[in-house]
Amino acid sequence: MRALIIICTFIAALCCLASCNVVAGVLYVTTPDPEQIALFNLPLKKTVVFVDDRHNIMHPSRLKGVIADKVTSELLGRELLVDMIAPRDAMRYAESQDRQGSILTIGAIGKAVHASVVIYVEVSTFIMSVDGHNPAPLAGCSVRVVDVETREQLFPVPGSIDAAHKVRSALHRVDPHQLDSVSETRKLAHKLADKMGDDIAKLFYTHTTGRLGENLERK
Repeated sequence: MRALIIICTFIAALCCLASCNVVAGVLYVTTPDPEQIALFNLPLKKTVVFVDDRHNIMHPSRLKGVIADKVTSELLGRELLVDMIAPRDAMRYAESQDRQGSILTIGAIGKAVHASVVIYVEVSTFIMSVDGHNPAPLAGCSVRVVDVETREQLFPVPGSIDAAHKVRSALHRVDPHQLDSVSETRKLAHKLADKMGDDIAKLFYTHTTGRLGENLERK
């Protein structure tokens, strides 16, 4: 009799655990993903994205265009802005002035391409590996939004702790052989630049961030 009671108690406990797991699963599925609110709402003015790599961190330099184009396409595709200037126009102007030894301001770049607002991105980090052997793509930059006409910095707002907003991008679950050849390394660098552009664009719209423990790179 005692043995029967123990068996019944054990079965009841298993049923309770199974029920709890089902409930937890249902709650996980039905609970909406956590969201990151937009840090700044861009004004509806003619805008250009300019990526500055004054310390020549990125190789090849065309990766600056990958970042700028990604930001531009995301903002236009999500209809956050309707009037944007091709980033290559601003970059070509900056390069021509750089060859002449001229020091450009953000406002001067904006005026040269007839933009009212400049999303200014300064690259600070762009590496494929920490030890030179194992791939660990990591990129960092600072972002500012400047009104060309008033010369006012719109984002971060004046008085903020940081003069520019820092963005950090990384690629996870990378093939360990991705650095074995120059062509594969270039593909990885392109993917990292694209990821950074996507992360920069996310500053300006509300987006899901994924639950703790999930692959944060999923769309």
